[in-house]
Amino acid sequence: MGFQGWTDAAYDVLADIEGDPSPAQLEPHRDDLERSVRGPLQELCDELNATGEFGTFWLSGLSERPAAWQSQRATWWIARRIRITFTFDLDRLTLGGGSASPAGDQVELFRAMVDAEASGGELAGLVERLLRNGFELTGPSRLRMPAKYSPDHPRADLLRLRSVYAEKPIDTNDIGLITQALRPLAELTTWYTDYVVTTGWEKP
Repeated sequence: MGFQGWTDAAYDVLADIEGDPSPAQLEPHRDDLERSVRGPLQELCDELNATGEFGTFWLSGLSERPAAWQSQRATWWIARRIRITFTFDLDRLTLGGGSASPAGDQVELFRAMVDAEASGGELAGLVERLLRNGFELTGPSRLRMPAKYSPDHPRADLLRLRSVYAEKPIDTNDIGLITQALRPLAELTTWYTDYVVTTGWEKP
């Protein structure tokens, strides 16, 4: 039948496990969580993976931590600390992608590529498109410019960042619209793989 979205049952089970439940309190909800929450998320991954337009989205596993039950994630790991992720919780479905937790060497290379005219201008255009499509950039921004760059740099706002990671809520069950929303993030992660990814990669 394919991805049909989430029913009220999904929100009911997530509401039942709010707070700081113990593993013993979580366990009775496992079957409902698998069926009503993780099941539709797996169906979404299967449909997107079948298109061949993107990489492979995988569901995160369950652990004894309440957060691993309360917020379900499916991630396409693209390269070292570069990813696109769907997150489903009581706030509904959120799409995010880019570099959320860069390594130190990636931060330095990121800023060098922002400073460079060609790669920096390309990123500025990608960020503009993300913002125009309803995404918001997450993560802290420095109050001051990094010492090696001029305060009046044309891409000063980007240079004050450690990385670019963008998120927005997705309020649709339409695979076509979800696919369309993914494309600007895929362009952002391609920028990273073109300019910032260094040899080797690992999940943070």
